[in-house]
Parts: sequence; C-alpha cells; structure tokens
Amino acid sequence: MLNTGLRRAFAALVAIGAFALVACGGGGALATAVPPAPASSPVAAAATEAPEATAIQEPTATPGPTATVEPTATPIPTPTPTPEPTPTPETRIDEFGFTLGLDRGAYPQTLRGSTSSQGMIQWEYGGVNVILSWVPVNGVTPQGLVSGTFELLQQNQPDLTLETVSEGDLKIGLEEGIVLGFRTVDSGGEVIGGGLIGAWQCLDTATSFSMSTTGEDAAVVQLRFDRLADTFSCDGG
Repeated sequence: MLNTGLRRAFAALVAIGAFALVACGGGGALATAVPPAPASSPVAAAATEAPEATAIQEPTATPGPTATVEPTATPIPTPTPTPEPTPTPETRIDEFGFTLGLDRGAYPQTLRGSTSSQGMIQWEYGGVNVILSWVPVNGVTPQGLVSGTFELLQQNQPDLTLETVSEGDLKIGLEEGIVLGFRTVDSGGEVIGGGLIGAWQCLDTATSFSMSTTGEDAAVVQLRFDRLADTFSCDGG
C-alpha cells in the first residue's frame, strides 16, 4: 500500500511601514542688508518601506517510488482422483435346490419358511418387480400355475384391469413350460404397464416353478424375464 503525502500551505505576510519627517527653519533681520540666508532645504527622509514578505510554501512531499506488486501465482488445483465404483457382485441363488443368477444390484428377499420343496423370492431391479415361487409337482401343471398367478395379480389390483396379450411356449434349460403376456389398464382405459408370467417343472426334483415380471416398460420387462430364464437351472449345484 502506498501512503498519500498531505500537503500543507502556510502564508505569512509581514508589513513594516516607517515614515520619517525632518523639518528645519529659522532666521532674523540684520542692520545691514544681507542677502537673505538661503532657506533651509528640507531634508526628506526617504520613507523606508520594508519589502513585503514572500509567502513561504512548504515543500510538497515527493511521493516515494511505487512498489511494484508481483503477481501472485495462481496455484493449479490438483485434480481429485475419481474413485472407482466398487463392483457389485452378482447375486446367485442356489440354496433351494435350483440355481438362478440375478443382475448386479438386485437384492432378493426370501419368504420366511421357504424350503427346497416350496417357497417364494421377490425382488425389484431396474423398474421391474419379480416374483419366483415353487411348489411340489403333485398334480400341479404349468398352465394351472400361470392361470393361478394371473388371477392373484388381478385380485391384488382391484382398481386395474389385466388383459392377456400373448401366450406361448417357454424353454428353461431342457425343461419346457409356457409364458403369458398381459398389459395393465387403469380405470380411464390407459395402459400403464404390463408383465409376463412363466411356469415350468423340474422333473428331477419334482418341483413346479412360476415366475412373474411386471413393470411400466414392456421392453424392459421382456429383457429381465429372458435374462432370468436364461440363468435358471434345475440343478442347484
């Protein structure tokens, strides 16, 4: 920072006046006529006037040299390394006599009391809800499982209507089954989603399976269903 010099001015005026007046005079008459004495010449004292004092101006402070401010170097920010995302391990279900691989990030919830004979697992992933259930064969057919699952979904959504849109064969490994496609319609007649229901049997373990996938996007629902069907195996080893 530079300090600014303050200027101050002072004026002094001194006037000295001196006036001197000197006068002389005198003389008398003589018997003899004498030429008159010369009159006294007045001596005029020159009035001495002191010169007017010149105002003394205080010298102006000369500012010192301006300090040159060196530019501050802007530090280059050190880039913060982006942490690598921790890969989520693929979930594998194999504790109930069958094997099913799930997409990374899916967290299944198993119904309490589930065994290798019967049970249920549910999870949600990427906007798709999945329910996998199994029961002993004992006269249960894939057609009966699909029909029963469809009716159960309809009962649990009384404000919506489930409409069948497709039905076909399903291949799970060496096992065969069926799959049904449906759409979900609200009270205003607008389609708000849909799903797929598949059913098959694992004859080696005498177990019947049904799997339903539901969601708003039909393409995503189909993708998830196909992925699960491809990773399912009746062999739990």
